[in-house]
Amino acid sequence: MGKVEDLIKKNYELSKKLTPENDEIFTSIVCYLRTSGLDELEAEEIIQDILGMFLEAQERGDEIKQVIGDDYQAFCDSIIATSQPKRFTWRKLFSNLEIVVYSVAILMAIDIVFVNLPQMIREGRLLLDFRVSLGFLIQSAIVFLAAVLIVKYVGKTSFKELKEKQKKHKWRQFVLTWVVLSCFIALLGLIRYKLDPVVFFSVKMYYLAAALVGLYLLLRAVKEKLPVN
Repeated sequence: MGKVEDLIKKNYELSKKLTPENDEIFTSIVCYLRTSGLDELEAEEIIQDILGMFLEAQERGDEIKQVIGDDYQAFCDSIIATSQPKRFTWRKLFSNLEIVVYSVAILMAIDIVFVNLPQMIREGRLLLDFRVSLGFLIQSAIVFLAAVLIVKYVGKTSFKELKEKQKKHKWRQFVLTWVVLSCFIALLGLIRYKLDPVVFFSVKMYYLAAALVGLYLLLRAVKEKLPVN
């Protein structure tokens, strides 16, 4: 387990000691910091420090706003400004490449379950060739871009979402999410239906899986050796 994963696990276990109200505030802060320009290791170290402040305040019986103020976003922005994160670092590059490889692996697994597996059942034989089609490539690019944008959006609007929860407007978010997700799935289905016949090449599933696992482990190993700044 890497340093980042170890910190995430420790922070998660400690956060269970928070009261429900404090946990909501802490979760919003975590979302905001993890999607900021901070290096992931630096972000987790800062989150650990903030969690310590929350727990200490909780033990004293103080409200969180007495410790960090009632403008949680401004509090986070001041921390980010103090850290002065760089727009480009090699660690960020390797982290992004990790995400790309991980995303491709997930999309490949989904494709095997929903495309290859039904075909195996129909034909009654084992099919180990994975077809890399235009539909799969475009679908993968769209899903990856959408995932990045959603993560960024959730992080940047985490405090707005906190206020919405406090106002009991969860149903609006649910309806909007359902409509957007339905349209998105329909778009992906249409792309696969129209462009799947355009196949660039086929590769054995186990070769592709081995390559993705090897590349992922290599990226992680190199990233662990790189300095934070």
